[in-house]
Amino acid sequence: MNTRDESYTTFMLDYAIGALSPAERFAADLHVALSPEGASFVGIWDAIGGAVLERAEVAEGGDLTGLSVQFSERAGEDGRAAGDEFDLLLEGDLLALNWRKSIFGVQHRRSTVRGAELLRLDPGSWAPRHDHARRETTLVLRGAFSDEHGRYEVGDLAFCEPGIVHRPVVVGDEPCVCLVAREDLPALPGLLGAIGLGGLTRGWRTGREGRVL
Repeated sequence: MNTRDESYTTFMLDYAIGALSPAERFAADLHVALSPEGASFVGIWDAIGGAVLERAEVAEGGDLTGLSVQFSERAGEDGRAAGDEFDLLLEGDLLALNWRKSIFGVQHRRSTVRGAELLRLDPGSWAPRHDHARRETTLVLRGAFSDEHGRYEVGDLAFCEPGIVHRPVVVGDEPCVCLVAREDLPALPGLLGAIGLGGLTRGWRTGREGRVL
């Protein structure tokens, strides 16, 4: 198993147990809807979970079906929680959205989900080489891009752990649109958190990372 496989398995298992941030969970919901790999993982996990519950019911003599995690239902709930954005990203005209350009040529659009952002790169463009201060997961919604670690097409997930350096480049003649999901930052303890400096610190770190893929 390579590093990408390990990252993917860990990410999807965290998705299964509800351990992802809201933005990462939203990316996983979209991945399941767009990718046969994601749908297959969910099917396998549901089958395993169902078998475990059946054995537990027999052993305990009770009804534990209420504990079963149904991914399709949960994805629908998350989509509704995010308003119309879930359906928009799956079925809408992403290129017709209002985009804000940066000095690097990367275009941005704010997501309704906390910790998530939409990014667009047009054909022939790229993002500057950069690293990340916290974990980011990128889901390709349209087009394709590549970096030093692989090539990513519609439905694919790209994982960037803190310290990983990469330079995303658009592949092909179609614009590439992605959802970038960031992990939650830990809350600041003590006085700093109490007086609200946690939000200022989070904003500073977001700005320091740069708003790129």
